[in-house]
Amino acid sequence: MTLERLLRPVLQPFLDTTTSLEEARYAIFGAPLDATASHRSGSRFAPDAIRRASLTMESYSLRSGIDAEDITIADIGNVFGLESVEDLNKIEEVLHLLLGAGKIPVMMGGEHTVSLASLRALEPDLVVSFDAHMDLRDTLFGERMSHGTFMRRAMEELDFDLVLVGCRAVSREELEFVLSESRVNVVSSRDLSRGDPEAWTRALMDWMTVASTVYVTIDMDVVDPASAPAVGNPSPEGIGVSMLLDLIQVCMGAEVVGLDLTEVSPHYDSGLTATQAAYILLESVYFYERLVL
Repeated sequence: MTLERLLRPVLQPFLDTTTSLEEARYAIFGAPLDATASHRSGSRFAPDAIRRASLTMESYSLRSGIDAEDITIADIGNVFGLESVEDLNKIEEVLHLLLGAGKIPVMMGGEHTVSLASLRALEPDLVVSFDAHMDLRDTLFGERMSHGTFMRRAMEELDFDLVLVGCRAVSREELEFVLSESRVNVVSSRDLSRGDPEAWTRALMDWMTVASTVYVTIDMDVVDPASAPAVGNPSPEGIGVSMLLDLIQVCMGAEVVGLDLTEVSPHYDSGLTATQAAYILLESVYFYERLVL
């Protein structure tokens, strides 16, 4: 199957880019799956909302010293026909094709379940998940496949270490699973707020050094809802955007094989969360680009 059959082009590409996929190092695309929302639905509208927000941003980064003209990124559109979790194979196929073409995939969800497709396709050694939730339940409302269970399914299917960063909304079941599973490391939002930030930076660096391939996934509810209210499951006591970017910067090494950002439900505010999401995605790409310049 070709990318043309899996994707639908968009009128307003991210950063208004006109770069072709052949010329680009990064391929950004939307995965607007919105099938298992347990609180607020609407994440299917996120990719286009993030694109619109990106058009109004200044593109020079004071963090990295990089501008949009320094990167080659192609917006290849949205995966077509994502009606249920049974359609995750369509995202997997997109990832396989991008991997074969030597591109770094940047995915915009959709609900967080879409990350399972990336993990299946890319099979990383280490997953770093920035999320208010662990997503390690065995079932959620009787369903084994959902935004709250996908990481449990991933750990059952695949062999990787997991670092959960920013967690604070968890179940007893998940805590018991974490205690029984040596592959999981947890850095809660309370840990980050009360501890030495540099200590957690060093810990992340240590986890990164033992992995040959890394996947980074960002659920926007990791951010405090005061800064990002339009998410599917907001939870108090989140981290700030600046802290999140500091931590992402540590993760964006040459070992990274893919990146995603999920769970924006844009209709629950007037554009703030989509703007934060676009900024976080752009800075994350810049962090990676700085390594290869």
